[in-house]
Amino acid sequence: MSEGDVAFLRQRSRRVAELLGFSQQDQTRIATAVSEIARNALSYGRGGQAELAVSTAESGRDLQIRIIDKGPGIDDLTAILEGRYRSTQGMGVGITGARCLMDRFDIDTSAEGTCVTLEKILPVSALGTDAAIARLVDCLSADAMADADGEVRLQNEDLTRALEVTTDRQVQLDRLNAELVETNRSMISLHAELENRAEQLKRFNDGLEAAIAAAIKERDEAEALLRQAQKMEALGQLTGGVAHDFNNLLQVIVGNLELLDRQLPEDAPRWRRSVSNAMEGANRAAILTQRLLAFSRLQPLNPKPIDVAQLSHGMFDILSRTLGQHLELAIRIDPDLWFAEADPHQLENAIVNLAVNAGHALVQGGTAIVSAHNVDAAASHAVVGLEPAQYVAICVSDTGTGMSPDILDRVFEPFFTTKDVGQGTGLGLSQVFGFAKQSRGHVKIDSIVGEGTTVTIYLPRSMDAPIEAFVATLKPTMKAAPSETVLVVEDDLQVQNYTVEALTELGYRVQRADDAVIALDVLGKIDRIDLMLTDVILPGGLSGPQLAERAQKLRPGLKVLFASGYIRDAVTDTGHLATGIDLLQKPFRYDELALRVRQALDQPVSTAGSIPVGHADLTPVGGGASRDNRGFM
Repeated sequence: MSEGDVAFLRQRSRRVAELLGFSQQDQTRIATAVSEIARNALSYGRGGQAELAVSTAESGRDLQIRIIDKGPGIDDLTAILEGRYRSTQGMGVGITGARCLMDRFDIDTSAEGTCVTLEKILPVSALGTDAAIARLVDCLSADAMADADGEVRLQNEDLTRALEVTTDRQVQLDRLNAELVETNRSMISLHAELENRAEQLKRFNDGLEAAIAAAIKERDEAEALLRQAQKMEALGQLTGGVAHDFNNLLQVIVGNLELLDRQLPEDAPRWRRSVSNAMEGANRAAILTQRLLAFSRLQPLNPKPIDVAQLSHGMFDILSRTLGQHLELAIRIDPDLWFAEADPHQLENAIVNLAVNAGHALVQGGTAIVSAHNVDAAASHAVVGLEPAQYVAICVSDTGTGMSPDILDRVFEPFFTTKDVGQGTGLGLSQVFGFAKQSRGHVKIDSIVGEGTTVTIYLPRSMDAPIEAFVATLKPTMKAAPSETVLVVEDDLQVQNYTVEALTELGYRVQRADDAVIALDVLGKIDRIDLMLTDVILPGGLSGPQLAERAQKLRPGLKVLFASGYIRDAVTDTGHLATGIDLLQKPFRYDELALRVRQALDQPVSTAGSIPVGHADLTPVGGGASRDNRGFM
């Protein structure tokens, strides 16, 4: 058997099927099944033989094709017939396909060879008698050609008899055919409609897939922002707690250095220099803690309407000195810029910090640009993380080295820096981040390696115009009036001892308490208490503000001054000091303690305990609001 034999067998089986009255569709099925099995016999059975016959069994008449090969047999026949096996050469496909095309299928395989039997039930329109059918099949063979005329006569006789039997059936078939034609028209119309619906469904699915992809991307971005926010919140809580404990330590160091400095004789310059050097170190440490509090969004802010254009132009000289003579500075403010709502001194610090970073990025020279423009996020949500509202955007840009994406992911973390040792602490951008968030704004960085960086601070728009703010100045130390008594409530014994000693030196009578319970007991026993100076965070279940509320019920008109190095309990959700909180932030200096205690005592009774924090230059030593502290990154 050759490939030509397979083609001949396919043709012969189709011809036989045609002569037997099978439809064109069944003719194709029979020819396809026969050719598939014959090709298997040729490919895997190394040739064989094919037999075509018409069965006349009592169970019914059918066309029977048997294909036999002498090959090695089929090892995986069960798996093939159950649809579990697929040959890499396609044997399984041929067998299972032929099985589906025929009415009956049988296969017998062994090591001696394989025999496949295919059967197709004859249609009702098949030729009548067995003899006529047999002669029709025989006429296809080469041997029957010798007596073609006689064979034709015999066939004609059989055909005549068969035609008589099938005439009525032909009429029925014609009628059925007409019905099928009409059905076919309907099916074509239905098929066209289905194709149209399928196209609509495809377009819908494409749109749905795009929408799902966009939703997944938006979800992933939101999850990334949430993870970043949670990380920054955790870092904020950690750094805030560290700053609280560190500020208490600094209070002890700064306070005792001041006491020592006041007690040193004038003719001890060496000791005075040592004290001065120690104080300078403490001041720089205070700067770090203040910036940690800024990152933690726990610095006391004094927000007010700001003319950003006026503030930016007014900073030109200090920014120029910060950048140095080898770098250019440009200030570009959009016309009709809105007023912003923020603490102006903290905004100045933020701009200076960003300018310092820009200067470090401009290693080959270049330009730093301070610009500002209006942003209506209520009409556009283009800035991720910005709540719908109106903002003033202040940008500090440079044409420097830029930052890679992995660095951008960490730039707001405290103490993260790419600068060399000694050139920065890594707190500049974290302070800017905390200031923007505490001011109900946002900060965003855009950077491309080799092209430059732009840091944008978004501050909420103020509908009020700026007014001249009251600025208090430190006056000479103010001593106590006769018999004035201050109750100091402080759980840190060293801070308590320093505060009591400083107030005693100022002439005050001092009572002390370690917690709120002891303080309330002292208030109930001591006749005269003019002022209660209490830490915001206290042990024992009562905070400083809660103690003040109970104390003022016990002694109406009692004046209260709060002190803290960690003011979470003293601020509202917006990051502003709660109503009624007059705060002295740790670490405080001797002169500052003297002034703030004096101011609190001199307030009228009706406003005691509700003094607003509006003294711009009364920040703790090394605090973020002092212009002298700029440049420490």
